[in-house]
Amino acid sequence: MVGVSSQTPAPGDPALRIAIAGAGAIGCAVAATLAHAGQPVSLLARGDSLAAIRSRGIELRRAHDTLQVPVRASDSAAELGVQDAVFICTKAHDLAGILPSLAPLMGPDTCVVPMINGVPWWYFQRLPGRLNGHAVQSVDPDGALLERLPSERVVGAVQFLTADRLAPGVVQASHLLIILGELDHSLSARVQRLTDLLNACGIEARASERIRDPLWTKIIANLTSNPLSVITGATLYDLYSDPHLLPIVRKILHEGLMLAAAYGARIDFDPPSFVEQALSMGPTRTSMLQDALHGRPLELAAIGDAVLELAALQGMDLPFARDIIAMAHYRNRAGCAAPSTENRS
Repeated sequence: MVGVSSQTPAPGDPALRIAIAGAGAIGCAVAATLAHAGQPVSLLARGDSLAAIRSRGIELRRAHDTLQVPVRASDSAAELGVQDAVFICTKAHDLAGILPSLAPLMGPDTCVVPMINGVPWWYFQRLPGRLNGHAVQSVDPDGALLERLPSERVVGAVQFLTADRLAPGVVQASHLLIILGELDHSLSARVQRLTDLLNACGIEARASERIRDPLWTKIIANLTSNPLSVITGATLYDLYSDPHLLPIVRKILHEGLMLAAAYGARIDFDPPSFVEQALSMGPTRTSMLQDALHGRPLELAAIGDAVLELAALQGMDLPFARDIIAMAHYRNRAGCAAPSTENRS
């Protein structure tokens, strides 16, 4: 079934000005869902994606239907103007490069919601304790992110979804969950406002008073699946079910849980439940495997190196994760994508 964009105002707060920076799988899925609900949204895109979205909108293929949604798109932030919230939906390693172009979107009260994988550059910002203000060198080696995005402007975000960009402006995506929270773990009106708006538009959203807790869940999920998928070409189902791969996954999982505990994170799953949840994702390719198969740079700095950096700060070693990450780096440097699989989400 193909749906068309709703023209009625969203039941949330239609006065909120939202911009999405990045027209990949996540950016297009969020923009199309908001626009379909009637929420005014602008999309910063470029190249083939911009041309396709301007011509025919975004095609969002969901589990039970397909939406064809017109979305305002531009390659000029100045044309889009100042926003109340900017969702940055790029790869972690592209973030520093895109920030200067986003300046026209930023007013004095604009909040920035980075929807990125791995350990974020903001991890130690506004965090009490001995590491408060520490820079995560793996993801922000020259301090550009800390300089250009003051921590008080940032709203932490953790997203859980399965999405694939099939063509410019064409995305296949399943259930989308976004968890938002302030970096200092306080309650805020802006987080609640954004959460209410996303829920009203059909995106499941939750406000968290401890945003680093769900962040560690996502960090561990990425750590156990993404680098290993690049080496093996395995889907999520294969990683968490194959008798040769599952023991490796479990070892990395336990390393990740120990590191999360060292940072005081509250993890609301046990290892068997984690594996069961991963299996429910089916024969899905990780985002890193998708990038490898298309010859794109891999997010190994954020998903792998930064985790090892955080472990070193606690005097910990993650031998299984370290070795898998090293092998993924080799494959990335060698420019040889993992063996292709026939399953695709």
